[in-house]
Amino acid sequence: MKNLFILLIFCVGTATSVSAQEIIPFPDLSESHIAVYNQTEVVDDYNYSLYTQDYQIALRKLDENISELETRIQQNSDDNAKASLEAEKMKLKEEKSKLLEEAELIDDLNKFY
Repeated sequence: MKNLFILLIFCVGTATSVSAQEIIPFPDLSESHIAVYNQTEVVDDYNYSLYTQDYQIALRKLDENISELETRIQQNSDDNAKASLEAEKMKLKEEKSKLLEEAELIDDLNKFY
């Protein structure tokens, strides 16, 4: 009888612990999987919180300038003016990519020190 009682308590304890487990949904990794398959990097273009304050300000300013140029390109009807604005936009994007590379290097150096 004593063994039956202990077995009953053990079974009830395991049944409640199994039913009380939380189900955690698996995260959506489709973008990351596609990026790994294509050997590219998934980066949020406007999330600069990893970088220092100076880089965050500079990158946001560049983003504002690029978006301003995009609106000017859409509003402009002259093809020559559009071409020059596109050239300016490409220069700003190159400057942004260089600044991002520099910010990542600084971030990596700060991790070591």
